[in-house]
Amino acid sequence: MAARPPAARSLWPREHGAYVQLLVPLLTALIATRGSAAGAAIAIGACLAFLASEPLRVVLGARGPRLRETAGARARARLALLGIAALLVGGAGLALAPPPALWLSALVAVPLGSVLVAATRRAEGTVLGELAAAVGLAGAAAPVAVAGGMRALDALTIWGAWSLAYATTVIAVHHVIARHRRGPAGASLGRWLGVALAGAALAALIAIAPIAWFAAPLVAAAVAVLIVTPPATRLRALGVAFLALSLVSAACAIAAARRGAPEPAPARPGAALLAG
Repeated sequence: MAARPPAARSLWPREHGAYVQLLVPLLTALIATRGSAAGAAIAIGACLAFLASEPLRVVLGARGPRLRETAGARARARLALLGIAALLVGGAGLALAPPPALWLSALVAVPLGSVLVAATRRAEGTVLGELAAAVGLAGAAAPVAVAGGMRALDALTIWGAWSLAYATTVIAVHHVIARHRRGPAGASLGRWLGVALAGAALAALIAIAPIAWFAAPLVAAAVAVLIVTPPATRLRALGVAFLALSLVSAACAIAAARRGAPEPAPARPGAALLAG
């Protein structure tokens, strides 16, 4: 009986948490603004670009020279397909969106670009690399929200809140992994300080813009993880818990954004006739 050939290496993005960091804020922006053609196109473009990230890593050699040799042709073909589709669909959305969506997209490109640089150096799995990824992925929702009619300042506030919340979850996961590998000595003061700074920054943001309070449950959960520190065998359950809390935060953000949205001005008598 002939041996079964080995399965081809998957070119889907590996990082499960990244899906949450991208999709939950995107859905939040779409639902909070009740959607728009431009916002939907930008969101689809962002998802296509995210799916292209794994083939890009393979092509750049970030997954190792052996994988680039064995899967390089397949990765290049998928990268071309997804990359062109992302540019066309996302570009169409930005062309239809208000101008602030364009400069917000440029801001989002900064942390995502640093992630690609880190990937070429095999440093994307570090705390700093994953923090940059969390900020960039959450930021993809900002131009989507603006395209749907949200004020740029509110979109920036929500992006900041998501970024701070996901930053604390990244630190919490690394804390659990460090404790597993190094024992109690892995409980670094630096991780406690990082979560404390992120929590303080979120508190300051809430004081300025109360809409940011939706991110508080994720920060509180990260603090609880640092205190309790579950075993590394519970990382999957921890990821599910963070996903559930992300959905709770999304519902809170949608409610807060809709309450804060300006009401449309009532039409004046005869306005329709004048418009005609």
